[in-house]
Amino acid sequence: IHKPVVDTKTFLISPNAGPSSYAGKNCSPFFYVTSYQNDQVHEILGKVAQDRGYKRVYLLVPNYQAGRDSVAGFKLDYKGEIVEETYMPLGSLDFQVELSKIASLKPDAVFTFMPGGMGVSLVKQYRQAGLADQIPVLSAFTVDESTLPAQQDAAIGMFGGSNWAPNLDNPQNKKFVAGYEAAYNSVPGTYAFQAYDAAMLIDSAIKAVKGDLTNKDAVAAALKKADFTSLRGGFKLNTNGYPIQDFYLTKVAKRPDGKFQTEIVEKVFENYGDRYAKECTPGN
Repeated sequence: IHKPVVDTKTFLISPNAGPSSYAGKNCSPFFYVTSYQNDQVHEILGKVAQDRGYKRVYLLVPNYQAGRDSVAGFKLDYKGEIVEETYMPLGSLDFQVELSKIASLKPDAVFTFMPGGMGVSLVKQYRQAGLADQIPVLSAFTVDESTLPAQQDAAIGMFGGSNWAPNLDNPQNKKFVAGYEAAYNSVPGTYAFQAYDAAMLIDSAIKAVKGDLTNKDAVAAALKKADFTSLRGGFKLNTNGYPIQDFYLTKVAKRPDGKFQTEIVEKVFENYGDRYAKECTPGN
């Protein structure tokens, strides 16, 4: 939807998708992202694998643009050996062949990006195969609050990369998480927090122009200012409309109330803007 929307000079606010293809020379003053540039979440895991001295890593991703983005992001900081790079058909639910390969190759870690039902199936089969206690999993969008209710104990201890977690310690986030859980009886994930921040961004811009959306330059300036308190704490928009923010390694834990959530293990990147922004000419 990006091209038809921005070509008509209509503002598009993305609370989740942040394609690398629109972060550089194809950036637009009508496109704003409250999540991240897609490669960045995967960069976290590549940096962690490198820092932890993992010499051999197996990559397992779906065969579409986001899967290829994830591999590109992981490889940015990881300089060790990729023992195998497997691209699964989108929607795959049977990973027995791949798990057999992992068991035989014995990598130091597995990096995977498997969203939705693919992630649920992979995590359960990985645990059932007895690999979870032998080979650590570094993942993105595979173990998160959208999939954990289905994965449950199978996901405990698995790592993820994120710009946020429910246990991020600041007053606005504590209030948000408590309010969300009271309203929906579930643990909020990044999708919920990013959507909340998207609403706050829009609200801040509308207030700044006093409701007059006819002057698009003024609206763009107000959006770029991002004058609101993000649930993630420090946050501002880069020249390409994508965030500059902190990124974390997270780990799945089971709470005393029986619910599952991701929790922050360490901060991996601080005030981090994406590497494509330098190719973006503001106002192009």
